[in-house]
Amino acid sequence: MAATVVVVPGRLAAVAGALALLAPSGVGAQRPFPRFGGGCVRADFRSGGQTIRAERCGPPSGRAVVVLHGCGGFGTFDHRLAVDLPGFGIATLYVDYFAPTPPPGARGFCSVWTQPRRLFAAWDRVARDAAASLRSHYSAVGAVGWSLGAGVAIAAAESSHAFQAVAAFSALASPQSLAGARTLPPSIFLDGGPRDIVKPANALALYSAARHAGVPAALYVYGNGTHEWAGRQGELGRARAAAFLLRHLR
Repeated sequence: MAATVVVVPGRLAAVAGALALLAPSGVGAQRPFPRFGGGCVRADFRSGGQTIRAERCGPPSGRAVVVLHGCGGFGTFDHRLAVDLPGFGIATLYVDYFAPTPPPGARGFCSVWTQPRRLFAAWDRVARDAAASLRSHYSAVGAVGWSLGAGVAIAAAESSHAFQAVAAFSALASPQSLAGARTLPPSIFLDGGPRDIVKPANALALYSAARHAGVPAALYVYGNGTHEWAGRQGELGRARAAAFLLRHLR
């Protein structure tokens, strides 16, 4: 089985607590959808009886990935993934997967430490339906997620085989994701190093579980980065993820 481990010098730390966060009761208003430049078109789809806002960027055929945002909603590193991965020849579908579960405030679901199963079930369904919406145009469909979105990508890949490859940035190694690692497609786990809120031991645990199960996997740890994957860190991370996806989305 193919394996790649790249650790940019930096000390691995203990597993962090979950980033993904339980919202208080109440429902917030729908947030404005991001604006995109040339080469992108709206590509809304249906999931669970409602319309899910989405934007598709890049080539009209070949390889594509569903891009899943972090706990605060769209507009941060996930936006860079959506607009930059097409430069590697990978189309992207940037998805408002919070649509069925509107967060109660501006911080999205970034307020406490655990997510109830009902939220993940709703997000999992949106991720699956997003992948299905791409299959009429693309021969291979994967997922790229950051933070909470990485957890959603892993969960959907494990529960429903929705994706042919996964790139997970700063993903938490939850007991459920580790237990289901044998059902993952080829996956790369990327972490920002000791200063990342989700410590590198999470990526290492996910990588080790996937490899132990015989899943083609890669590990990339940027030794002195942050959870935001800004600047050079983000450039290198996107390049690593794209190279892995191009190898496995066929």
